[in-house]
Amino acid sequence: MEINRKGKVLIIDDAPSVAKFTSDALKKEYQIQVATSGEEALEILQTYCPDIVLLDIVMPGMSGIDVCKKIRTNPDFTFMKIIMVSSKTQIEERIKGYEAGADDYIGKPFKKMEMLAKVRVFFRLKLAEDQLHEMNEKLNEQVRIRTDQLIDSVKMATIGKSTAGIVHNLNNPLQTILGYSELLELKFPDNAHIQKLKSSAMLMKEMIATILTTSREENSIKMDNIDLNALLMNQLEMMKANNFFKHQIKTKVDLKPIPLYKGVYAHFSQSFGNLIKNAVDAMYKTDKKILTVQTSANEQNIQITISDTGCGMGPETIQKIFDPFFTTKPLSAPNNEPTGTGIGLASTQEMIESYGGKIEVASQPGVGSSFKVTLPLSTT
Repeated sequence: MEINRKGKVLIIDDAPSVAKFTSDALKKEYQIQVATSGEEALEILQTYCPDIVLLDIVMPGMSGIDVCKKIRTNPDFTFMKIIMVSSKTQIEERIKGYEAGADDYIGKPFKKMEMLAKVRVFFRLKLAEDQLHEMNEKLNEQVRIRTDQLIDSVKMATIGKSTAGIVHNLNNPLQTILGYSELLELKFPDNAHIQKLKSSAMLMKEMIATILTTSREENSIKMDNIDLNALLMNQLEMMKANNFFKHQIKTKVDLKPIPLYKGVYAHFSQSFGNLIKNAVDAMYKTDKKILTVQTSANEQNIQITISDTGCGMGPETIQKIFDPFFTTKPLSAPNNEPTGTGIGLASTQEMIESYGGKIEVASQPGVGSSFKVTLPLSTT
């Protein structure tokens, strides 16, 4: 919605001189339409949606009170502001107008500046209500999507527990495959097919170990000494389930020796998982696709930096990215394109700050972004 748009006013008055006087007073600031009867006004309202209606009460045919009631039956005109205009200024007449759905009342004759001031006030109110309504609609949509995601996550958690059991049971037949491949390798040491069989079986064994380790650690909420380098490698390994990451993203990893960090494994796996996924999503439509993960430590802090060569962000976006529900990605998209709810970075920042840490962002549109997480060693 355009906040600085020009307001629309519909003037309904059977007196041409009054309609012209009112139009002249407002036309510099507002778009104006004029109707000389209630019937004509209702016809205009089928294609013209004004912010403000200036409605004469006493008109031949359909009265202003009846027009007001008719307008209020249309849900599309819920936030439209109706100002009654009449020489009848008795309290009884005003009450009739308010009961019909009018927002305010101005008596004839009126001063030009009085009318202009009243319209300005109600246009500001209309804009504020429109903004609030739009925000509420977006929030409802985000709540709906987030609720669906939470329901899915519960389902996936249940599936995940079963999957962990299934994956664990794969170890027995896999050990048999490995055993026979090693025997065959001894008998046929130069056979490339046997070597490929053995290396594939070893790779599968590593994948199973990663899945089981991640599942076990993420289901634990106890404080423990965490190897953050190993955690990051697990997150990168898990990302290989994403075909876009597996086939299009080049990964550069520079993990320096860092001390174990005391915390809840799931807090850091979720936080760094969010940062890695966002970095990958940012490169979805860029030509250069390089993900860089770095760690280092000094006497005071551990630093983890996750960088991408994605679309980048400007200063205005950077100021908002940690706000709950703010996202640069659509809530839904076709063809497995990245989507977002605006929850990930907000929860990541909250999680990191709960350990006394901080997240710093550096980004340039068209170049990429870098998220640096600093964790104090004094809390370990």
